[in-house]
Amino acid sequence: MIIDAHMHLIRKENFDKERYQWLDNWRIPENMNLDELVKMWKGMGIEKIVAMGQAMYRIWNTDMAENYIQEAYEKYPDFIIPFASVEPIDKINRFNQASFDKFEEDVLNNRIRGVLFTPPCGHYNANDKTVYPFYQLAQKHGIVVQYHHSAMSECPPYFAPMKYYRPEHLNDVMMDFPKMKIVVEHMGYPHTEELFILMANSDRMYTDLSMAYDREMTIAWNLVQAREYGVLNKIMFATDFVAPDNYPFSADPSVEIRGHIDKVRSGFNEINRRCGWPLLTEEEIEGIMYHNAARLYDME
Repeated sequence: MIIDAHMHLIRKENFDKERYQWLDNWRIPENMNLDELVKMWKGMGIEKIVAMGQAMYRIWNTDMAENYIQEAYEKYPDFIIPFASVEPIDKINRFNQASFDKFEEDVLNNRIRGVLFTPPCGHYNANDKTVYPFYQLAQKHGIVVQYHHSAMSECPPYFAPMKYYRPEHLNDVMMDFPKMKIVVEHMGYPHTEELFILMANSDRMYTDLSMAYDREMTIAWNLVQAREYGVLNKIMFATDFVAPDNYPFSADPSVEIRGHIDKVRSGFNEINRRCGWPLLTEEEIEGIMYHNAARLYDME
């Protein structure tokens, strides 16, 4: 059994073509048919996906597919765990009231299980007090708060500047909202060990492996470190932006996804064995693939 704990539904019409041309002609991915996508996932043993767009109006005038999530959820309610994605600060650095009102409406009407924030893409800090009303609402209603709080691969450096994803910003948020459930994508790369320290201080902070599988040696060692810090039971399998010819996927994304599954099930242990590092147990592997996400989303 597998849960994909983080993926984005993509609609190319939701990207700002002019803005992306300015980003050194960064390629806009092609759409992927939802029915084919679900069939592909289920064919690989994936039982549920945590699906979201990615609101980036503030700087990049793009949201990936925010308006598509509810449509997809209504079509596959037993397969999709729906997330909102919000820009908490508007283009002139004010509290984004319209975004908050929509978020509150979604929360109160049980349309979402979580919400995505992308501070480095939005060029703001996660601990900016302007964002706090969103956290207050999320904590009160048990909404999972997910962060892109890491470096971006294969993109211009000004897309997501490093100064906006420093781990201490999340440390402040954890202290101010101790009961809020948090997911930090991509193992917090490159601040992974600092993220593990934060995770060790809270049983409500999780992370995922998305966009990390190509760094095989690093991730194998990170998983060994995670056990040492006592946080291996809060790491989840995830895929991220699944679209044809969209990094790190080829024209047939199922090829790479099957490869990612194989790396977790056996590949990282092959590296551990060669290096003399401790092996992941079968229980730990199944935790990464299913049980850790199932615990976070109250499915067990």
